[in-house]
Amino acid sequence: HRLAKEVRSGGGGLSVVELHSRILDGLLGALYCAADAAARAEGHEPKGRVALVAVGGYGRQSVGLCSDVDVLFLCDDPSDRHVGALAEGLLYPLWDVGLDIGHAVRGVDETLDLSREDLRTATTLLDMRRVAGDKTILQELVGRARRGLFNEGLERFLAQLAADVEERHERFGGSLFLLEPEVKLGCGGLRDLDVAIWAAKARWGATETSELVRHGALLQREVEELHTAEEMLWRVRNLLHLRAGRRQDRLTFEDQEEIATQLGFVHGVTLAVEQFMQAYYRHARVVEQTTERMLARARQTVRTAPAQQEDLGGGVLLFDGHVTLEDTDALESDPVLALRLYDAVAKRDKPPYPFARDAIARAAAQPAWAERLRAAPQASALFLDALSCAAKAPVKRSSILAELHEVGLMLAMVPEFEPVTGRVQHDVYHVYTVDVHSVAAVDRLRAIKRGDYASSLPLASRLAAELPRPAPLFLGLLLHDIGKAHGKDHSRKGAIMAKPIAERLGLSAVDVAHVVWLVEEHLSLYHWATRRDTSDPEVIREVANQVGSVDRLRDLYLLTVADLSTTNPNAMTSWKARMLEDLYLAVVNELEDEAPQGAARRADAIREEVRVGFVGDAKPAELERFLQEMPDRYLLANPVDAIRAHARIARDRDGAPVHLSIEPGPSPDVAELVV
Repeated sequence: HRLAKEVRSGGGGLSVVELHSRILDGLLGALYCAADAAARAEGHEPKGRVALVAVGGYGRQSVGLCSDVDVLFLCDDPSDRHVGALAEGLLYPLWDVGLDIGHAVRGVDETLDLSREDLRTATTLLDMRRVAGDKTILQELVGRARRGLFNEGLERFLAQLAADVEERHERFGGSLFLLEPEVKLGCGGLRDLDVAIWAAKARWGATETSELVRHGALLQREVEELHTAEEMLWRVRNLLHLRAGRRQDRLTFEDQEEIATQLGFVHGVTLAVEQFMQAYYRHARVVEQTTERMLARARQTVRTAPAQQEDLGGGVLLFDGHVTLEDTDALESDPVLALRLYDAVAKRDKPPYPFARDAIARAAAQPAWAERLRAAPQASALFLDALSCAAKAPVKRSSILAELHEVGLMLAMVPEFEPVTGRVQHDVYHVYTVDVHSVAAVDRLRAIKRGDYASSLPLASRLAAELPRPAPLFLGLLLHDIGKAHGKDHSRKGAIMAKPIAERLGLSAVDVAHVVWLVEEHLSLYHWATRRDTSDPEVIREVANQVGSVDRLRDLYLLTVADLSTTNPNAMTSWKARMLEDLYLAVVNELEDEAPQGAARRADAIREEVRVGFVGDAKPAELERFLQEMPDRYLLANPVDAIRAHARIARDRDGAPVHLSIEPGPSPDVAELVV
């Protein structure tokens, strides 16, 4: 079989499906001529125009190795006996040889009427291609569809497409990062690519992806990335069909092992199959993101009244219920503008404007721009605020961190995350890729802090709600698996990587050390709880000595709960939750009874850091007295900047019995009254 030979020999994915389409064109064209001649010989002369039209994947000239084929007999009179004889003469020989070919016989008016009610029919109007027969009838259909369905009814069509994408994604797992992804209909699959092209054809009449650059819908770089992704997806799908000998679009574990080898991946620091799946997920992500952008960019905004606008400052606007940029070109000279926009999204509870979101995503993909963003001190503070913000955001999945990852800002701020993006461990225990799991773990901790799991995780919910210094814990949780791209012992390697990241993000020396410790020990509490006898006092003392303070124990416990509960849906069983809770409570009691010096040492380190900010201040003795008089628990429970502010307030009371001060709160809408 010529096509199978092409696939086995490493033929390009697109070249194989295009070759398959050309072979079918030749076969069906010849059969059409023969069937037409036979029908006429039997006295069945045509009563009007008739054409054999390729639809669906065949119309797009994208027919997989074992894909079915769909055609339409488009005619002036569907009841014409000539058309019936023509269809029988063409289809029966194909069915006899086992070709899976579907067909319909319709007129122009019937097809247009059906397309208004049926999305599948509407999309076929964008893919139709004449194989044989009369040209003018297809031209009439396409012209009338363009005027009525895709010009006047464009918004309705795009809304139907978007709704269909959402429903299909949910049906096939809701994420492109599944262990066994669906290559055709899943998130980031070939159907998503079809949707992007349908939206472009309906909006601009574009027939090639290269035309999208001319229309300003995509950059040349984005077109090239999309073409590379399409090539990968088709190569995988053709290999799946070849292995199964039938239409098979789910990439199972067994298929992954075999296809990784066939595509030339070899074992190295990581398994060949893990390298292959990382490449697959990255390409699928390009498709998914392009589809979302294309659906948004194809929309035409029609206003009946002027949109409301509010200047939020710093180049950010509230416009028509969305947060947007005053000037997207300003991103080039002021990269922090991107994070200021998302800061406003979180604080104003308004979604980002699609055009501004696209501009940010395009900027974040440029290495030089990302480097300038990392170098800006304000960027670190804004990123840490977004990372540790517990509130739901008006973005997809209600996750501001997932949104930052989606547009590329998380990788711009933490480029060390790039090697684990799309990386999955090839086992049945881990459900998602490392990056998606890490983001999900952070989101789980946010939900715990909000109280969403107060009934199932009461201890964790209480501890998270009272977190005094959330940023180190949230950063440690985000980075806990960052070492997985570098082979075994990922906890130790991740801890080494975490130190410069935390320092670059502006954390204090005390908090940097805490982040490093959390990453290095992120598996320890789970192992102690499930592999040791936690009823043995010696074990509890050993754990207490290794942890060192209640502060550390609390953060390690919360990290473990968030990590374990997002590894896979069944990982956090009630037994494991109880074991972790019992261990936490036992170690807390041990730490409080023995009063180890870890907390005191950390409090002293915080005092030293606070003192650095007092250089040059008036009445240094008063400031120092405040630091010495305040208990360790106060120092451990407040950020360094807040401690400095409180010390200056205490200094400025000048012996008055009561002194009040109003200070900025955690957001622009909140002030703090200090007594």
